[in-house]
Amino acid sequence: MNKKIKAFYVKIHMFAWILFLPFCILLITGCSTYSNMKKKTKRIVRDYKAPDGDLKKRVAIALFENKTAFSGKGLEESFTKALVKAMKMSCKDILLSEPDDPDYPDCLVNLTRQASGEIDDFYLAKAGRQLGLNAIVTGSFIDIKNHKKQRGILWFKDVYNFVQVRVNVEVYDTLTGAKLFDKSYMHEIEIEEEYVESTNLARGIRTDIIHDALKSIAVDMGDQICYAIVLQPWKGYITSILGEKVVIASGEKVGIKLGDIFEVYDSSGVFKGAKGQKFFIPGLKTGEIKITAVYPDSAEAVRFSGQNIQPDSSIGLKD
Repeated sequence: MNKKIKAFYVKIHMFAWILFLPFCILLITGCSTYSNMKKKTKRIVRDYKAPDGDLKKRVAIALFENKTAFSGKGLEESFTKALVKAMKMSCKDILLSEPDDPDYPDCLVNLTRQASGEIDDFYLAKAGRQLGLNAIVTGSFIDIKNHKKQRGILWFKDVYNFVQVRVNVEVYDTLTGAKLFDKSYMHEIEIEEEYVESTNLARGIRTDIIHDALKSIAVDMGDQICYAIVLQPWKGYITSILGEKVVIASGEKVGIKLGDIFEVYDSSGVFKGAKGQKFFIPGLKTGEIKITAVYPDSAEAVRFSGQNIQPDSSIGLKD
C-alpha cells in the first residue's frame, strides 16, 4: 500500500511539473523580452534628453584595481576592452580614451591616491580638465569566489555550485570632482560539481569562467555609465591665456567650429568635505569667448565679453 501511495505522489509531482514548465518558460522569455524593451526605451529617452547634442563628450577609462587573489592574469585589460566595447555600442557619440591608445595620458595609468587609499578625486578632476575630459571611469574587482546555493521549486530544490564575481565602478565628473555614478555589480556562473571537487581552492577557478562573468558585467555597466554621462551638460575648460588668446582643451573632434561662442564660468571655488576630500564649486558666468582657430584636440578663442576670464575656467556652448 505504501508503495502504491508513493507511486501515486510521484505521478502527481510529475504531472504538476509538466503543467508548470510551460509557465516557467513563458515567464523567463517574458522577463528577457521586457528587459530588452526596457533597455531600448532607456536609450531612446537618453538620446532625446541629451543636452548639447552637437558636442561630443570625452571620457577616459582607467584600468580597474584588482583587489582579488587573481591579479596578474590579464583580467583588468580584458575587462577594460569589454567595457569600452559596451560603451561604444550604448553611446556612440562619446569619445573614449582607453589604456591601449598610443596617446593615453600617463596621469591616468597610476591614479593618485590619498593616504587612506581612496582616489584623489580633486587631483583627478584637475588632470581631466587639462585633457579636455568630461568624465573619468575607474573601479575595482571586489571579489571572485566559489559558493553554493539552493535552486529549484518545491520538491525539486537542489544545491548548485557557482563562481561569483563582484566589480565596483566609479565615474568622476571633471567639473566638480564628485562622482556621477558609483555602483557595485555581481554576476554568477554555474559550474559542474566535478569541476569544484578538482579545484576546491578559490585560486583554482578557471580564468575563462571569470572572463565570461566580467563580460556580462561590462554590458550592463557600460549602458548605465552612458546614461549617467550623456545626461550631463557638455563642459570644456580653458587651459591657458596668452595675451588676448584663450586656449581651450577641446577641438574639432568634439565638434567645436570656427565662430562658436562659449559662455565662461568661474571654476576656482573649492569645497572641503568631512574626510579631507576637496571638490570644485561651479561659479558664476564671467564672460564669453569666440572661437578663432580649431585643431583636433584644442582650440583658440578671443574674449567676446567680460574681463575676468581666468585659466581653468569652465565653458559651455551659448544657446
